Amino acid sequence: MNPLSFIKVNSHNVCELSTLKVNWQQQHLIDPNAFWLAEVLADSDSLSFGIYELNVPAGLITVFDPRTLDEEDAHFQPDCLYLYRLMIDSAHQGRQLGTYAVQFSQQLATILGLRGVSLTTMASEEGNALNFYLPLNFSPTGRQLEGETELLWLV
Repeated sequence: MNPLSFIKVNSHNVCELSTLKVNWQQQHLIDPNAFWLAEVLADSDSLSFGIYELNVPAGLITVFDPRTLDEEDAHFQPDCLYLYRLMIDSAHQGRQLGTYAVQFSQQLATILGLRGVSLTTMASEEGNALNFYLPLNFSPTGRQLEGETELLWLV
């Protein structure tokens, strides 16, 4: 198992995290990290963490607890942590870091007293993450949200 740590995104680590990149075949599936991190620093509703492998930045994960939002949003399952974004740097892919990050979100949901984790993926796009999430016990809900397929993992 890789020694991983999840460190909240802050003004001290945002620069090093902004240098992370997915491989070129995945770039159409996720916004560049500079946009993501600017959004993270301006948004108090999300929880965002840098994923570090042996103290080296290796990825990013952002989640929302829908109970903390000012108003209900049909995009979120009301009793599930929403996994908004997950990326693993191209140099760190293929070592199960994404799996560990998803497990981190599942553990966080349990700690927060939520019944599961929800997310969406661009199932119709080439190179999408659907086949990554299905073996991690995520199931399609049948909902399409903004052109993406919703998946759900329950405790």
